Amino acid sequence: MENFRLVVEELRKQVDLAESQDNKKLKKRLSNTASIFEELDRRELDPKPFDSLLKQLKTLLSQSTIKPNEVTKYYSVLLKYIQKEHGLVPKNYYRNLWMILGMTIFGVPFGIVFGLALDNFAFFSIGLPIGMPIGMAVGAEKDKKAKEDGLQMAIEQDF
Repeated sequence: MENFRLVVEELRKQVDLAESQDNKKLKKRLSNTASIFEELDRRELDPKPFDSLLKQLKTLLSQSTIKPNEVTKYYSVLLKYIQKEHGLVPKNYYRNLWMILGMTIFGVPFGIVFGLALDNFAFFSIGLPIGMPIGMAVGAEKDKKAKEDGLQMAIEQDF
């Protein structure tokens, strides 16, 4: 597998095989992985730095039965590598990340303040829904900047 088009073709064959076996979960995960490689090909990235990841994929696809969770692990490793080495992120990456961060960075302190002010720590959880939209707003801005800078891929991580 020396270029991304060949990788995509091989993954599409596996998608067809998963579809014929009525394995919807595997089909979706293989299809999403193929979409990443299509994006890399569209951006004309050099496949050489991806050699070790391509070997892992070849090993994964050569198994007699491919498990969806193995494809998910590979997908996650691939996305992390692409983000680390090339700075590319999927759509809504920062929004999803900052939603969680917003709940912890903003929501927990707000919850503590409410709990202390009302002298009842049952109100601690009120801070979480306050922090969530704050984090999502920060993440949406970061996603917008990534798109403007051309660092957002045309894929969405949905599992």
